Amino acid sequence: MSTNQSLFDAWRDGGGASMIATKDARQLYFLGTDDLAELPCYKFGGGIGCGPPMKCYRHEHLVEASLEKLGRDGVTKKLVARRKREENKRRKEEQAALARQRMTAGNTANAGNGAAATASAGNASGGGEDGKEIKKLRSSLLRMAKKSMGFERSGAPSNWRFEVPGTSGATFAALMGRPGDVGLDTFVKNGAYYAERCGPMRLFGLKEESQLVKTFKREMVGQRIGDQVVVRYKESTMELSVSGYAEICDGGFSSFGW
Repeated sequence: MSTNQSLFDAWRDGGGASMIATKDARQLYFLGTDDLAELPCYKFGGGIGCGPPMKCYRHEHLVEASLEKLGRDGVTKKLVARRKREENKRRKEEQAALARQRMTAGNTANAGNGAAATASAGNASGGGEDGKEIKKLRSSLLRMAKKSMGFERSGAPSNWRFEVPGTSGATFAALMGRPGDVGLDTFVKNGAYYAERCGPMRLFGLKEESQLVKTFKREMVGQRIGDQVVVRYKESTMELSVSGYAEICDGGFSSFGW
């Protein structure tokens, strides 16, 4: 059996999955919003303060719609192209991992004593001490994140995002805890962007989780920045963007204080 045939068969069989969420339905079956609108969907969850319900679709319906739209050959071509992208991504990740190892080894070898070795290795792997400018920038990023937080019409916290133009590659590397990687060799580049996921405590340089909370006095509720933040950097335009999500918390209010 050819590799392409195996790819198609695995896609058609679905790996045991039966219900597929909207995002995966678009990505895995190469369908658009208009295509999904023609299919029966099943709704789960939702409610006041929880956002809209999650829409799911049956695997067999998605396969049928994809084949009707693209044909067997069209689907196979897209599967092959996706596999090549995934292989390229894995190769870049391996190269970045090797670069991090070399940086750690080099810093350790060049350090003058054990304490310096530990700090230098931390700079390569995601630790190390920040300079004054990076500390100030981390505080500014937290203020911008909180300013971008808000609510959907449903009452659920909205996802937040902001941009910081004119950011150098060295600054991006320092924010990610690798100030020694000015050439960004230890980062994975997908298309025009470098993208890193990290915890908000680390990115914003915080010591207390309470610092992640924004209080909305009018709504008498709080929002806490979620556990994962995405930092993207476009070297050609020196554009840094930070995005994430938020969760409802009491924000200092209680049911007896309203």
